[in-house]
Amino acid sequence: MIEGFQNPGLLAGMALAAVPLVIHLLNRRRFKPQPWAAMRFVLAAYKKTRRRVQMENLLLLLARVLAVALFALAITRPYASGDSPLAALREERRDLVLLVDASASTGYQDDVRSVHAAIRERTAELLDELDGARGDRAKLAFLGARARIFPWTDPSDARSILDTLEGALDENADLAGTLFQLADELEEDAKSGVGSALEIRLLTDLQQSLFLSFKDQGTAETGSDGDLNPPPALAEQLERFEALDTKVLVEDLGPRAMRPPNLSVSALTPIGEDPRVGAPFDVAVEITNHGDQDVLAERVALQVGDDRLPSQRIDIPARSSAEATFSVLLDEPGRHALIAALEGDRLGIDDTRALVIDAPPPLNVLLVNGAPADRIEDDEVGFLSAVLEPPDEFGGGASNPFRVQVIGPAELDAAPSAPDGSLTQRDGSTIEGADVIVLANLGPLSAGVVERLEARIAAGSSLVVTVGDRASDVERWAEPLLGEDGVGLLPAQPSRLVSAPRRTSYYRVASFVEESPELGYFADKKRTPLLTEVPIYDFVATSPLPGATVLARLSDARTSPLLVTRPFGRGRTLLWTTSIDRAWNRIPDSGKTFVPLVLELFDAIAPDRDSSYNLGVGSELTVTTAAFPRSPMLVDPRGRQTPLEGAPTERDDGRWVLPSLSADRLDRAGLYELKSEGAKSVPIAIHVPSDESDLSRATPAEVEAIHTALVVTEQTGSQPDTERTAAPRTGEIWRLLAMIALGLLVFESLWGAYVGSRRRKHA
Repeated sequence: MIEGFQNPGLLAGMALAAVPLVIHLLNRRRFKPQPWAAMRFVLAAYKKTRRRVQMENLLLLLARVLAVALFALAITRPYASGDSPLAALREERRDLVLLVDASASTGYQDDVRSVHAAIRERTAELLDELDGARGDRAKLAFLGARARIFPWTDPSDARSILDTLEGALDENADLAGTLFQLADELEEDAKSGVGSALEIRLLTDLQQSLFLSFKDQGTAETGSDGDLNPPPALAEQLERFEALDTKVLVEDLGPRAMRPPNLSVSALTPIGEDPRVGAPFDVAVEITNHGDQDVLAERVALQVGDDRLPSQRIDIPARSSAEATFSVLLDEPGRHALIAALEGDRLGIDDTRALVIDAPPPLNVLLVNGAPADRIEDDEVGFLSAVLEPPDEFGGGASNPFRVQVIGPAELDAAPSAPDGSLTQRDGSTIEGADVIVLANLGPLSAGVVERLEARIAAGSSLVVTVGDRASDVERWAEPLLGEDGVGLLPAQPSRLVSAPRRTSYYRVASFVEESPELGYFADKKRTPLLTEVPIYDFVATSPLPGATVLARLSDARTSPLLVTRPFGRGRTLLWTTSIDRAWNRIPDSGKTFVPLVLELFDAIAPDRDSSYNLGVGSELTVTTAAFPRSPMLVDPRGRQTPLEGAPTERDDGRWVLPSLSADRLDRAGLYELKSEGAKSVPIAIHVPSDESDLSRATPAEVEAIHTALVVTEQTGSQPDTERTAAPRTGEIWRLLAMIALGLLVFESLWGAYVGSRRRKHA
């Protein structure tokens, strides 16, 4: 019988069926006996017709009561199951869920149309089979890196939703994640008792990676017999559909070949050290052949900015990779876009790959020399300057990564400023323009200099402090740099000067943090003696402050710190507890120690560069610019421009942070550009997932072996077949009830008119 109601709260409306009965009772005629000579003839006529009149009135009353009751019952939308006696009265309404594979691999051109076009056409065909007037519903889900599931709607609206999917997405298809969200919705429907002919169809190219959760592909394996071993996530979701007595029908709309041929630009990588302006470097373009046939003399091109380099031809073995190497020379600092391209094949999305490389301007290093000397070998800063900025014949010149300015303590106090007091010089010759500041053997600093240093380091620069003869009065020297509360520029509290007897012994480095970027060069056992065996005669004993890290310790009884660092705001400070003077230690005399120590140290303490501008599809990015970005505009790989909403914010170091670019803005693979008036554009490279290039397809047997809830089926029409997801479990009967109620009202009207007319004739 009836198993439930969609709107059980409206069952109270059936009480309205009593209204016609109440009206009938209230309108019954009351007769008053009246003597009349001919009454016996009236009574005889009444007795003759009474039974027929009562029957006519009863039929009219029943028709009215039943009509109201059936209308009220229809509004509650009752439903019955397949084994109910009312099963024959159910409506054959269908609920169709279409999982549309929109991953990047469906962009493959198979004959005259793409796989994506075939999937769209099949989706439209299935929607056309539904009848909105009958109450059929459709739910669309686009398979991408995130679930895109739309609400239940009628077939015509579903067609409009399908039209919004212009082409294949440049993403993986997360089947497990989509099924997880879909199962949640269907379980809620099941709790409400809604049941119609529910079908779930997956329209796909049957790519193997679809049935492996792309988040877990690094751990997924293929069995010895070649069958797919999907991660537990997919199997768990399919188990939920099994519990719902529902299967997922899989329609294969992919190319005919089980492993379609395809080439992809799988990597674009600079070789060697970080790119620098004016210094040629090599870029390797890796091409992967995902097919079963060798590819000979494939043309590979590389474009650097607006310049296209001469192309090369390479051979790529089947199921393997090969590289083409290009020499690149950058003529100005900043971010540069490189685009590698193939001649093109049936899957065009992976035939190009963009890369953004950053050739930063030289690092502004401000060396403050507290004890200058005529001869460079007697000048502490002279040794340091020669390493950071060597003459051209020793590797300097335009490609040098450092721009060095040497000043004295008196110049440190003089800050160039505009008439309004704002600083104007930012080329590294002052505190405000330096990326790294070195205080070498200075005496006590003034409060004004310390305040400016703190502001600069907090904004993101780095400070290196070395001691020397001018710091002999340790407490007086350290006081301005420590601050009253101990939260100052120095990472450690100096206490006293320690000297070793020159003729009998010396100190050396006893231990250091091998994994640190500052000293990692010496972690190699062959290089370790270059750091640990150099004599050190004098140093300042210190106690590290909270939050400080000791990178190297000496061999004295207290294993005193030699190199200590601590964060300060967005920057950091570093204390070298000895001097660069040869009288304090022999490190400057050892080129194999001093040169790599300085270069590695300065590379490690350089201000952090902005986050990478090479991202995957659907990533988020925050862009920082040196100049104020006026009217910023994002240009996507197709050339479409959209303005950025929101105002930029200024950082402490004078740079500007633009509103974050969301995943929806970076949803296509290729080269984006962020443009603003009066500023150089910022390139952003977005990469298509690499696994989408491997078009290897799963066999029906492999798919069905994953779980019994997956069934690979042939394309069928609207009529049920043996492979339908599930037979109708329940169906609504409200429409039939409403039609019966309407019929009763028509009958009541016609019957009442007939009875009334006949009675008037005999009145």
